[in-house]
Amino acid sequence: MGTLTLQELADKTLEALKEAGSSNNYQRVFQTVSRQLILYVTNKDIQSFSMDLGLQFLEDHYSMSEKIQEKKFNYQYLRSINAMSEYQQKGSVILYLAKDMRNYSFPEAFKDTVDDYLAYRRSIGFKEKSVRIFSLYLERFCAFLDEKGIRSLDDISIRDVYAFMDSLSSCYEKPTINHTMRAVRYYLKYCHDNQLMAQELFSRIPNPHYNRQSRIPSVYSEEEVRKLLSCIDQGNPCGLRNYSIILLITRLGLRSSDVANLRFSNIDWENERIAFTQVKTGNPLELPLLEDVGESIIHYLQNGRPQTDSDHVFVRQIPPYTEFQPGCVGGMVRTYLQKAGIRVEGRKKGSHTLRHSLASRLLEHEIPLPVISEILGHTTTQTTMTYLRIDMSELKKCALEVTF
Repeated sequence: MGTLTLQELADKTLEALKEAGSSNNYQRVFQTVSRQLILYVTNKDIQSFSMDLGLQFLEDHYSMSEKIQEKKFNYQYLRSINAMSEYQQKGSVILYLAKDMRNYSFPEAFKDTVDDYLAYRRSIGFKEKSVRIFSLYLERFCAFLDEKGIRSLDDISIRDVYAFMDSLSSCYEKPTINHTMRAVRYYLKYCHDNQLMAQELFSRIPNPHYNRQSRIPSVYSEEEVRKLLSCIDQGNPCGLRNYSIILLITRLGLRSSDVANLRFSNIDWENERIAFTQVKTGNPLELPLLEDVGESIIHYLQNGRPQTDSDHVFVRQIPPYTEFQPGCVGGMVRTYLQKAGIRVEGRKKGSHTLRHSLASRLLEHEIPLPVISEILGHTTTQTTMTYLRIDMSELKKCALEVTF
């Protein structure tokens, strides 16, 4: 389809929902969500829709990650975004795609083989999160096939696979397309290897290459980080908590998952150290408890943290006083960036950008690369080089002196 403005896409998607027989309630929810989305992009110089935009809107406007954790998220909001994406791709809406995305649905012709493949992935050790991501990608692929009237694996041609990949380019970015096509390739390979389909397509299916190093990481200057921290109102319990969280990220480079998972047992006040096992990698990490970071945590514990038996340092400010969720940290950072009046156009706005910003500042101050790797919790300097997109001229400045 040609490129539609957001308003045109919203109008046409609503018409498609009516034609598909959607309920009046769902239509009303869709109208509300699409109207809020259009208001959301006002003054952002955005005219066209993408799934990434839609998900960012749900996070910023409806606090999707936090509400999902609290089991309070209205999944009709996500259905509405999915419907717009589906219409943008194919000019129609399949109602089952608008249903709760926690329960993935596959056309009858492919359901058994997809279930078998997903069970196989579980059996060889893939985590459930990975299996669910593959479920989402394969759901999109199977829906595309079903829409084209393809009812068996042996009816799939290489041309169909190319057409599916082309349909993704209208509303997904390169990393998503790469991951989706990888799921398709290995699903069809499994089917061929297990005599579920006659033709071998794996070697002929395009595997889009996405070079992560081709994208310059988003960073914020030291002055912008100071401005971000200074706009946090520490005159209330929520502000005290949020200031400590963001300070841990900007000063020590902690991931949002590690901040949210931080326990009292991880802080050695006497020796001024923080030691924990990283959630992402499972590797231990020990960092100095910088004076300003320690003071901010103490200030929060004394004046902001509610009374609770939780052993997590950071907890919710409203009942139940359970641990603070990692998904909320990104929304918090985005909120304060906006409040501080920091220009964010063309830059990412989540908590991970603050890790990038710290690493970049350390590099500018000619901190040796192995030290930067240690601070970030990377196991090799190669990972840090990729992370920073380091060029050789900068690397030479940060090399450790070789001694004999």
